[in-house]
Amino acid sequence: MLARSLAALATLALIAGVALASRRDWTGSARCGSCHPAQLASWQATRHALTRDRFAAAPEPRCLACHGTGEAPAGVTVAVEVGCEACHGAGAAYAEDDLMRNLPVARALGLSDLSTPKARATLCAQCHARSTRGIPFDPETPVHPVVPAGPGPQPEKPSEK
Repeated sequence: MLARSLAALATLALIAGVALASRRDWTGSARCGSCHPAQLASWQATRHALTRDRFAAAPEPRCLACHGTGEAPAGVTVAVEVGCEACHGAGAAYAEDDLMRNLPVARALGLSDLSTPKARATLCAQCHARSTRGIPFDPETPVHPVVPAGPGPQPEKPSEK
C-alpha cells in the first residue's frame, strides 16, 4: 500500500511539474555544456555566470535564492552562480542524450518549459521583480543568445590560367 501511494505521489509530482531535487539531481553547467557548448559559451559571458564575483564573502542563503543554483534558501545550493539548472531545472533525470532528444519526456522529468515569452517572463520575474543597479530588466531580451555559426571556409576557386 505504501509503495502504491509513493508511486501515485511521484506520478502526480511529474504531472504537476513539481521538482523535488536533491544534491545528486543537479548536474552542473559544465555537464550541460558538454552537449550544448555554444549555449555554455554564451552563458559564460553573462552576469548570471559571474554571480560569485558579486560577493566578498559566502553569500547568505536568502541571497542564493536568486544568485545561486539549487534550492536556497530552504535547501542545498550547488553553485554560487545562476547556472543552467537555475532556469532549466535540475538536470540529472533528463540529461542523458536519448532523454534530452525527446522533449515531452525531458519535460516530464524536470526540464522547464521556457518555450514562450510568457513562460520565460514568469520564471525570470521570480528574481527580476525589480531592476537591479539601475539596469532595467527586459524579459524579451535573450539571456544567453547563441549566434548561429556562419558558413565555413569557402573552397578555393580553381585558377583560371
